[in-house]
Amino acid sequence: MIHESDKVNQIVITESNINFETIHSKQYYPKEYDSEVKKANLLLLPYEGFNASTRNVFPEETMQFYKHIKEFDDNNLISEICISDEEYSELELHADVVSIANMIIEIAILPIAVGLITNYLDRKIQRRKTDLKIKVNMIVVDGEKSKSISYEGDADKFEQTIKAAENQLK
Repeated sequence: MIHESDKVNQIVITESNINFETIHSKQYYPKEYDSEVKKANLLLLPYEGFNASTRNVFPEETMQFYKHIKEFDDNNLISEICISDEEYSELELHADVVSIANMIIEIAILPIAVGLITNYLDRKIQRRKTDLKIKVNMIVVDGEKSKSISYEGDADKFEQTIKAAENQLK
């Protein structure tokens, strides 16, 4: 079965009770990398117990996306992947929909994160030479509150859709 989507630019924003401290208490949290991971303001998160499995997995090509965002780490953006090297596993769906790894980010770096995702997707589109459908799930933390953003649709509509919805995050 091939995972497909006919969505053009569906966005869903909901309140969330997940924050960085919540993630730090997860069983998959890599305690051996605690000092590095706790500095991060963008964390890539695994799918927990995907498909009734007890394994925590990332969507295919997560490591390529991680390397892409690491190229841009600086004083403003500090990114990490939230799992130990031994536990890292990718789920290959052979999908027509490209899933970007779930992430939790601080609101201050939302524009940077959106730009990096857009740049990554633009590169994929150029290589494929076809339209690209995507799924992106982000938890945006603003102090004590957080919101979940889920986008599914055309890659070329992602940036404008997220930017249009930014006022709902405040």
